[in-house]
Amino acid sequence: MFDNIDDRLKFLLGLTAAATAKYLAVYWLRRKRQDRFELVGTVKELICYPVKSCKGVYVDEAECSKFGLKVEGITDRHFMVTRDNGRFLSQRQEPTMALISVKVMGTEIELSAPGMVPLKLSSNIQKTRYNLSKVAVWDCNTQGLDCGDAAGQWISKYLGKPGCRIVFCSPDLERRKFINETKPWFTRTLETDYSGYADWATYLFLTTASLEALNKQLKKPLTMKSFRPNIVIDGTDAFEEDTWEEILIGEDVQMRCLDACSRCLLTTVDPEKGVKSEDGEPLKTLQRIRGSVPPYDKYNECVFGINAAPDVCGTVQVGDPVYAIRKIK
Repeated sequence: MFDNIDDRLKFLLGLTAAATAKYLAVYWLRRKRQDRFELVGTVKELICYPVKSCKGVYVDEAECSKFGLKVEGITDRHFMVTRDNGRFLSQRQEPTMALISVKVMGTEIELSAPGMVPLKLSSNIQKTRYNLSKVAVWDCNTQGLDCGDAAGQWISKYLGKPGCRIVFCSPDLERRKFINETKPWFTRTLETDYSGYADWATYLFLTTASLEALNKQLKKPLTMKSFRPNIVIDGTDAFEEDTWEEILIGEDVQMRCLDACSRCLLTTVDPEKGVKSEDGEPLKTLQRIRGSVPPYDKYNECVFGINAAPDVCGTVQVGDPVYAIRKIK
């Protein structure tokens, strides 16, 4: 191939120069991108919801995994209550689910509810042809492992609704890609974005300033519990999160902001009483003050908070600095 050693050396030097130039270009672009991050606040709260639509678990440290916030061996919204036809149940239909407390114990969780003996569930469930179930989150058909008759009887008794089951999203099941779930506006989802039983995206951010702004418009102030975020950020301006394109938490964890979170009847459930508000609040006020945010206004959607997906995973802690890249107008 080469006539002499000099030709070979020139070829190798050429390859080295090309590789070095590529590395420097990538490094420069990465540094240029990193320079766009600006400090916007700090992490105030971290909340994992092991069972969809039940109480959250507040922690000082958690793992931001590909599939959701992870506390010990339990990942956000990887357990779910279903009807006898496999479709999910939430506080929208059963507001008393708000009173079901969840305790994380390694790879197990313990459910407690008024008038009920506590129930323990394990995430170490082996898949068999007998416990594999077809379940649905909205219009998305997916899979779950049935947690057994005792769990089904427990939740059916508490809700007063025969035939209910509890299912678990085991790591060896088909993963749900939320890029395939239709939303009427542009989002920044990728083929590699997955979730358990969340309504849609893997993470939800809210800021304390936005809640304070909303509460100024309400007769009865609310807490973050009414809006079920995973990560609460302090130190921002109200609704500043609308302008974010990417987020960096601490030194490592990076997320794409996908879209604003559209709000529904679940926000009208009192998380301490397990009943819906009679006046339709805070949804009425949200529709008034957050119903004109484009492009969601075209679809009569009121929004509050930001949905996000992780690109770089890692550990997050309360008190971590939060940086953001803003959207280019």
